[in-house]
Amino acid sequence: MQQDMFSQVPANRAPIPFEADAPFLKIVGELPRELNGTLYRNGPNPQFESPGAHWFVGDGMLHAFRLENGRASYRNRWVRTPKWQAEHDAGRALFGGFGRKLPDAPASATDGGVANTNVIFHAGKLLALEEGHLPTEIEPDTLATRGYCNYQGRVAGPFNAHPKIDPVTGEMVFFGYNASGPLTPPCPTARSTLAARRRALRVSRRPMPAWCTTSSSPRTTCCFRSCPSPAAWSVR
Repeated sequence: MQQDMFSQVPANRAPIPFEADAPFLKIVGELPRELNGTLYRNGPNPQFESPGAHWFVGDGMLHAFRLENGRASYRNRWVRTPKWQAEHDAGRALFGGFGRKLPDAPASATDGGVANTNVIFHAGKLLALEEGHLPTEIEPDTLATRGYCNYQGRVAGPFNAHPKIDPVTGEMVFFGYNASGPLTPPCPTARSTLAARRRALRVSRRPMPAWCTTSSSPRTTCCFRSCPSPAAWSVR
């Protein structure tokens, strides 16, 4: 199904075409019974091949490796975004690269989000993230998709994939950016929000189009790298 799109991708990085549960993994040696917890992983794993699409934009697939009382288990699930569900129902790809809708896709298919870049746990929520959409909340045990998390309507629009968590307060600092259309004003908008307090700090209209995927968050300042110049906002 994905042979043409991934003909140059080594087999160990090719898409996994199934979901599975392995409750009792074989262990070589012995796991400490005191070592308990779950390691989550997220990455692009397209459900269907799409002409001209880069493998970065494949549908998000979550992997959970769980250690408990000396045992190990594994589970994987696609993140069931609106895009994933629409393509699953249609039995084919409806979007190309970076949210580009295919010409023969139905009018009802409007959301090209893939939730495939990162996964974090914060304030009791497991969130699958990508740059262009809201976080997608995931049930931690089953990996079932709960849907977009907008913090009771306080967050609207994109939410970056690499937020930072303050080790002292536990607050999550993030930003988002967007544009009204390709190569048209207004330019991307950036904002920083402390999610734990749900308090917007600032909204800033950038003077030029830019691609900014991360930031750093010292104790009182948020630093953003926005080519061609950096920006720093005080959060006192």
